[in-house]
Amino acid sequence: MHHLILGYGYCGFYLAQHLLKQHGEVTAVSRHYDPALYLPGLQHVAGDLLDLDIEQKEELTVYYLIPPPPSGDYDSLLQDFLSTTSLKPTKIVYFGSSAVYGNHQGKWVGERAKCRIQHDRQLRRLDAEQQWKRFARKNKAAYVVLRIAGIYGPNRLPIEAARSQSPLLFPQQAPYTNHILVTDLVKIASQLAAKSNVQGIFNIADGHPKKMGALQQLVAHHLDYPAASFQAWNEIWETASDMKREIMQSSRRLSIELLKKELGNDLVFTPMTAGILQSLSLMA
Repeated sequence: MHHLILGYGYCGFYLAQHLLKQHGEVTAVSRHYDPALYLPGLQHVAGDLLDLDIEQKEELTVYYLIPPPPSGDYDSLLQDFLSTTSLKPTKIVYFGSSAVYGNHQGKWVGERAKCRIQHDRQLRRLDAEQQWKRFARKNKAAYVVLRIAGIYGPNRLPIEAARSQSPLLFPQQAPYTNHILVTDLVKIASQLAAKSNVQGIFNIADGHPKKMGALQQLVAHHLDYPAASFQAWNEIWETASDMKREIMQSSRRLSIELLKKELGNDLVFTPMTAGILQSLSLMA
């Protein structure tokens, strides 16, 4: 099987690394070449997504990791790509976002839950899911949509927030958030890709939702930084970025029962504490 990664950045690097360890043939595409992301055995293509010249391979699995453009209510880049590409994959894995669900007041959310749209970013993500679904049906390919929780891992930990003791929401006011270690994410993606009869939408999280700020607290603890103070909602809101405000307004707990049913005993998660320690050791 040949694996084609469209969008070779942080997650793409770990995905390629995992697939190569599984002795797969892997090609990765990014706009520019980054020497820091070099992997022995990886075929890397640098260039514009719309000008790709990649040979069609039999048993081709495409992993799409490129986020939608920052504005609009649909994924215009994906639309342009799908309307011009000659690739005929047998399987498609779209790295999407669980943000499409919006705010469910802390309730457990399965794949059939209503998507409560609050922001244009959610619309673009939902549109991308639908575009891939239509493309897959047209080309008789299987497709998997990953609705992914917050990703953490090496060089993606809130170390500066922990060091500066960035104030946290009081737990009783904090929304539920969901997380997944990057190495667990890419392993799950490859497992779902390998199952030829599997398709549809899957929530991707570690199954242990935590209140917003828990990751920062654990990082601070393991780095021996002083604990951050707690503040009320209005105080945190005043200085929060747009993305942080979106998270503050979206409390939900991702159910992964469908994922458990599909992967069974092959589904193994790294506890958050162990994931943080692994990430810190790789950054040392």
